[in-house]
Amino acid sequence: MLNIKNIFYIKITTNMRLFGFLFVVIYIFCTNIYGEKIDMNIFGYDFKIYKLENNLTVILKKITNLPLVSVQVWVKAGSVFEDDTNNGISHFLEHLVFKGTKNYDVGKISKIIESYGAILNAGTSKEYTMYFTDIPKEGLSDAIKILKELVSEAIFPDDELEKERNVVIEEIKRSKDNPGNVLFENFNKLLFTKSNYKYTIIGNEKNIRNFTKEDIIKYYKTFYNPKNMVLSICGDFDDKEIEILINDNFGKIVDEKNIFPVPQIYEDKKSDVVEINKHNVQQTYFLFGFLGPNIDDDFQYSGDVLSVILGEGRSSRLYKNIREQKQLVYEIGSGFYVQMGPSIFYISGICEQKNLDLVIKETKQELQKIQQNGVSEEELIKAKQIINTRWYFDNETVHSQASNFAWWYMFKSLDELKLYVEKINQVNSDDIKNFVSRYGDYLVISALEP
Repeated sequence: MLNIKNIFYIKITTNMRLFGFLFVVIYIFCTNIYGEKIDMNIFGYDFKIYKLENNLTVILKKITNLPLVSVQVWVKAGSVFEDDTNNGISHFLEHLVFKGTKNYDVGKISKIIESYGAILNAGTSKEYTMYFTDIPKEGLSDAIKILKELVSEAIFPDDELEKERNVVIEEIKRSKDNPGNVLFENFNKLLFTKSNYKYTIIGNEKNIRNFTKEDIIKYYKTFYNPKNMVLSICGDFDDKEIEILINDNFGKIVDEKNIFPVPQIYEDKKSDVVEINKHNVQQTYFLFGFLGPNIDDDFQYSGDVLSVILGEGRSSRLYKNIREQKQLVYEIGSGFYVQMGPSIFYISGICEQKNLDLVIKETKQELQKIQQNGVSEEELIKAKQIINTRWYFDNETVHSQASNFAWWYMFKSLDELKLYVEKINQVNSDDIKNFVSRYGDYLVISALEP
């Protein structure tokens, strides 16, 4: 089955949205820039949130059961902040920062991290770019120093810039051969015609060829500003040592008082639309969907539950009806993806070319049934159990916990994170029914056929 989250140009696999951290009560000691402490009850172990004098947000969560630490820097910079002339610059920049900094050349960075048996990587999405290393605790000092350099002291050597330009262009060409990438980009263009979500993460070959070093530096200086970044660290560390390391490194990044562009994220509601394209595939790949609520709308929790009921697992409606009973597809499933602007509810799968029209018809009928009759209590209970269980399993590592803290802080709030399970469990049949009535009364359809 085609998973929409795996199509984004991000080199790592983390669930940034749906399933945060262990949902157990704890005390959070939040220290703001003025030193005032605020107690909050959320979950997990003790952690701190505070701001440095340069307005960089720091999130620290201490877990000592394993001698590991995940150090992550999140930057609110992605394709949604771009335009026609610079689409692709966020992703290109993510490549380039690894090509040398003020105090580390390209070979030295990897040599230091690999000496600990650790990994250093990054990923770009539509709304953020993140850099991370998961490393044994004895490498914490080096990890913090290197990540600080990547996000504030990259030097963009001319020869490395040209080499990486060719790497990204080749990546763009390869993406056009990947049916999953092509299908998603086609689908995305149908969904988003007005807002900045229409821009691809990887960009286009023309822009990549034309970016100058000055363009890169200007974008870097604008977005890679401390007040536009979050440093999230989770794992085994010494409290006093880590705060000194952070202050001595990230605390020295200068706040340039930049004004960040406000992305256009509003999108008009769509009508039914079907677009079928030829591609080098053996069967028909399809992606259906519609726009849902924005990130600050509680209707998103109904979308989470509906995606499980409709298309997750063998007991879901689409699987039982379209695959098991009518045998119209090889694979089918659904999902729900939240972003700052309109969310995406999607249904994806693979079928024989001759069956596509019937698959579309049956999918619409399933949505209509829910719109008219809602869902059963049994379906609700099972879906909520699946979501709650995943809530725990998806947060077993220091990496995933550091990621989720950063995402929720940057795009929603940690205050709401503590209510996630509660809000999921409050979703009822009428909520699901109203969600489909409000958002699912049309279907954007994209398919690739042989």
